[in-house]
Amino acid sequence: MKRIRGFTIVELLIAMVLLSIVMTGAVKFFRAVNTSVANTVDRMDAMQNLRFGLSSLDREIRSAGAGTVEVQPTLIYISASVAALNVDLVSRVPNSPTAVYYNPDADPQSDEGLQRAERFTIPTTAYAYPDSTYRTAGGELSPAETVVYYFTLDTSTTRADDYMLLKQVNGLTSDVVARNLLPYPGKPFFEWLRTDAAGNLQAVAAAALPETHSIALHGSLADTVPFATIDSIRAVRVWLYATNGQTGTREVTRALVTTIRIPNAGLTKQRSCGDAPIFGRTVSASFTGSAAVPKVTVTWSPAIDETGGEKDVERYVIYRRFNAGSFEDALQSIPGGQASYTFDDTGVLNDSSYVYGVSALDCTPLESTLNSSGRVNIPSAP
Repeated sequence: MKRIRGFTIVELLIAMVLLSIVMTGAVKFFRAVNTSVANTVDRMDAMQNLRFGLSSLDREIRSAGAGTVEVQPTLIYISASVAALNVDLVSRVPNSPTAVYYNPDADPQSDEGLQRAERFTIPTTAYAYPDSTYRTAGGELSPAETVVYYFTLDTSTTRADDYMLLKQVNGLTSDVVARNLLPYPGKPFFEWLRTDAAGNLQAVAAAALPETHSIALHGSLADTVPFATIDSIRAVRVWLYATNGQTGTREVTRALVTTIRIPNAGLTKQRSCGDAPIFGRTVSASFTGSAAVPKVTVTWSPAIDETGGEKDVERYVIYRRFNAGSFEDALQSIPGGQASYTFDDTGVLNDSSYVYGVSALDCTPLESTLNSSGRVNIPSAP
């Protein structure tokens, strides 16, 4: 019988040593790959956090002043860590002629200006706003809400230099925009820039901050230097470091410096289409549906300033209120240029009474006086 020879102890030891060498190399390789992936993710987290915060600032500060009425300031309060401004960012009404965005689900208290009785204190300051109730030429509240961006220490972390960027609209609760933000060494978060006599941008001295719009009516005779120096601001430079929220060797920081132009800052609200349009037409509203399918039809003729006068009417704004209520948000707006106007409202409720209002809007946009219809009664459901 032939004897089968096995491995010797020496051969087994050599095989184990070779296997250990191979496994050690494999573990080091996979560990290096894992570390590289983790570092890449950390760098991406830091950059994504930084970019999101700055994109929000850039988009909305650049729009400052959009939709403000004639006596409403663009910039309200500026400091090294706070930017408060008026802008019609959001409308819950489709086809708004002034809003930057349309959001039907927006908070009803976040899509128009506040009355003076609703004034609030700008976060991290002692400054209360608004100091006046700003209205359109037609008497409605300004569509431009107050937006505040501000940096504050993040007390949920152990770092003493960890900040977060927050946003507040009107007097509502603030929302966190970005976390894990660090001050740029030797620089403020917001560095405000104004033009000099030669038209060059110059940084506002830290000792001159904060600046506020202390006169209630922007552009009034009292609204002069030194009260309106804030109107000379033309841009803001943002200095930021962002981290990925890690500590030790896992911490990654990214720096970004960007300058945001504010094209509407300091501009006088010019009536480029002349005076507020003259409407001067009767508004009629009648029930034209059925008890099962209620509908109200609103009709009116072209405004005086559409077919004659300044001929600058571009749109008509339609309002609706309950008989005992008051006109607030616009119901709809429609373009001008028609021989006659008809609007069907199918959103009425049975067993209710409504009054409709219509105003004309020019290209500025300025709004005419609001003309109201008579009361329309909706019958009870069958």
